[in-house]
Amino acid sequence: MDVIGHYNLLERIGKGGLGDTYRARDTRVGRTVALKIISADVASDPESRARLLEEARIAAELSHPNISTLFDTGEADGHVYLAYEYAPGRPLHEEMGGAMNPRRALELAVQLADGVADAHAHGVIHGDLRPGTIIITPKGSAKILDFGFARWTRGGMLRTRAARDPDGLPADAVKVLAYLSPEQALGGAIDSRTDVFSLGVLTFEMLTGRNPFAAATPADTVVNVIQGRVPSATEVNPLVPAEAEAIVERALIRDLSQRQQSAASFAAELRTIVAALEQRPAEAPEVSPLLPLDERPDKSPAATLLFVALVAAAVAAGLVWWWLSRG
Repeated sequence: MDVIGHYNLLERIGKGGLGDTYRARDTRVGRTVALKIISADVASDPESRARLLEEARIAAELSHPNISTLFDTGEADGHVYLAYEYAPGRPLHEEMGGAMNPRRALELAVQLADGVADAHAHGVIHGDLRPGTIIITPKGSAKILDFGFARWTRGGMLRTRAARDPDGLPADAVKVLAYLSPEQALGGAIDSRTDVFSLGVLTFEMLTGRNPFAAATPADTVVNVIQGRVPSATEVNPLVPAEAEAIVERALIRDLSQRQQSAASFAAELRTIVAALEQRPAEAPEVSPLLPLDERPDKSPAATLLFVALVAAAVAAGLVWWWLSRG
């Protein structure tokens, strides 16, 4: 299978609950896309196929710099496909590799929250935000993948199963469930504040290099999410601004009414911290004038000789003045 419709398949780049994803060439417009070939069990069922294509129609209305755009949907050569904007780069978890620079972490968090807020304005909830559904491009921008398809993706399915049978989940489900919201963990209804919670987890992890809920097993991870005990970000990483910690802590509150009520408000709060960091002057190293000569920053022989010469000249001048004043 090298061609589907007007798409030339170049290489497989992913595999998920909806099917395989290929880097492909759209021969009609001459651009590279991420072509998701829908699995046969979904495509062959008329009801599932109709529901998927309707959700794709809604997702295709999203247009934001931090969302991978859905360009095209269709059926060709016996396959149903979704053609997305191809976002080169690497997943967020590879970009992190530990705690990020606080300003960089907050800038990325603002990008993610802006993208999520735009989708929410169109009535689309992600429901499966995590490092694996976020790409960081070579230019440093965030791209959110699979918006509006959590019902169909493996991550979305694992979140749904977490409330029913956390003990029966595979070990690698921790990578998904560590970004679960409490209402998802309890099998309750979700809304835009569910995505706010996941944004809070992502921001905490970018700032500290540590996920606040991840445990050794999926079941223990779900328990951590439900209990809602969040470590102090500033204790994990003293470089985290205290103001940022307060904003993230609010996003991670179990009570929906106490969380930021929208991704837009979460983004606005973070943006004030980013602006403050931009205005904060770089701290220059302080050198005490009382330090002994051999402990001062410049210890070169030339500097030492110059200092000694200046002191000697000052002493000599003082002696001359004293001698002349006697007369």
